[in-house]
Amino acid sequence: MLQPRMIERVREVCHEDERIVSALMFGSFAVGEGDTFSDIEFAVFIRDEVFDRFDQRAWLEAVCPVAAYFVDDFGHNTALFENGVRGEFHFLRASEVPIVESWQGHGWFPSLDAAVLLDRTGDLSRHAKVLVGGPPARGGAVLAEELGLNLLNLMLLGANLLNRGEFARAWALLGRSHEYLLKLVRLSEGTTDHWPTPSRALEKDLSATAYERYLTCTAGARPSELTAAYHASWKWSRELFEAVGGPLNVDLPPAVLNRVEDLLIQASHTSDGSTHAHVIARP
Repeated sequence: MLQPRMIERVREVCHEDERIVSALMFGSFAVGEGDTFSDIEFAVFIRDEVFDRFDQRAWLEAVCPVAAYFVDDFGHNTALFENGVRGEFHFLRASEVPIVESWQGHGWFPSLDAAVLLDRTGDLSRHAKVLVGGPPARGGAVLAEELGLNLLNLMLLGANLLNRGEFARAWALLGRSHEYLLKLVRLSEGTTDHWPTPSRALEKDLSATAYERYLTCTAGARPSELTAAYHASWKWSRELFEAVGGPLNVDLPPAVLNRVEDLLIQASHTSDGSTHAHVIARP
């Protein structure tokens, strides 16, 4: 793999550059799950007095030739290296190192040695130790309600789009709703290790029965296929929420549940696209 050599090169460049106070690796390789298709991800803490003059791309070039360096849609500094590896880098001031503690619940690693590449002052290790351990436990009424309401919101929007005839937009929205659906699945099955990206390793993490059912919730953008996937997603989400939220006495607003149900029934009657043809063709 290219990535382990690049990780070691990042470590070397950090140690060689006195402007770098500390550096932390996170993501797949920090937890021992990295493979030839994985990104490399780092937080690099720079002396405050030189931060504004620090040329990030030039520094990355010392690691490996960079084809492109930009801020992606998530606000992450992203490097596309010429060798085909993708890297995510967070360049921060050394005084910002306490921010690492706020990552608790999102990131973790088995030991400080697995993640800390450089720590000249000891501050990084002091703050990062709260991330040492295993994946955080997930559950509780607050989380169940959060997942249920977000899923309900997206399903309502998607059902409206189906009835309007915006099938491409409804298709894109279905994937977003599945982020919450899959988190409910993971809570139900007790497989929450890959929580931040719930589709990750889904084929291995879920039971065969659950994975096959998930496939029925997916579709292309053809109206009949997409409407069927919405129905399948809606039915399963109701069952999952009852299983996860019911014992916690968490309820969703009945009026909105009924509205989504009615809209999906309405959409199923026109899923061949005939009712919407004149709308789509209108200039």
